[in-house]
Amino acid sequence: MTHVSSVSPNELRERRQSLRRQRRIHLLQGSWQILAMTGLTAGLFWGATRPIWLIKSADQIEVKGNHLLSDQAIQSLIPIEYPKPLLKVEPATLAQQLQSRAPITQATVTRQLFPPQLQVQVQERVPVAVALPPADASRGEGSYIQVGLLDADGVWMPQSSFTFQGEVLSLPELKVRGMQEQYRPYWPEIYQAVIQSPITISELDWQDPANLILHTDLGMVHVGSFPDRFKEKLSTLDQMRDLTKQFDRKQLAFIDLSNPDLPSIQVLQATRTGVSAP
Repeated sequence: MTHVSSVSPNELRERRQSLRRQRRIHLLQGSWQILAMTGLTAGLFWGATRPIWLIKSADQIEVKGNHLLSDQAIQSLIPIEYPKPLLKVEPATLAQQLQSRAPITQATVTRQLFPPQLQVQVQERVPVAVALPPADASRGEGSYIQVGLLDADGVWMPQSSFTFQGEVLSLPELKVRGMQEQYRPYWPEIYQAVIQSPITISELDWQDPANLILHTDLGMVHVGSFPDRFKEKLSTLDQMRDLTKQFDRKQLAFIDLSNPDLPSIQVLQATRTGVSAP
């Protein structure tokens, strides 16, 4: 037989009072936590807007990751009106604006409270070639009608983007004449092939899309259209080193590699216009 213990009215009343006390305690604890967080947030905001938490000049902008652009050049490109309360600075917006104003592939801006400053981490676009306009300006397009710089991805940059208060960038030795937007997808491939070539290539003349001309330490080389067997043509050119030594460089017009299976050397003498490589 099951026995059910009885609870007196006094015990029920005490239990209800205990539950009410616990609820009041929990409510007070939650209220104090909300007030504490609100106060802390308000205090931080108030403190960050005081004069001690201001970005007063570019000296409070620390730049990292730059090798070509000076700290001062990057600081001058960050659009801030001084003085600026630290918490009113929008890091993501500043990073985007910096990337649009400078030859930078990636920028990250973070705020620092102690001491109050901005930290800017950048990754620069490194120029690898000088872009020269075509001899016939009417054949150029867009930015390529003026002298500029190219990075390894084929992105064109004005030379002025690397100059600041008299600073002069050491220009790349490689030159490209007649670069066009339609060639840009091919540039990473051709650039890697050029820098890996055992033959020194100082200039690429791309004015004629059907005939890419290379200026090399062996002379002028006509390779035809790109990317048709380009790496193979450079390998063939390397094998022709000894053959080119048989000619006076002044008499050598160009090396024809449009067909790497049948390369030839074109000379200026009227009686000897072409010699096929063995």
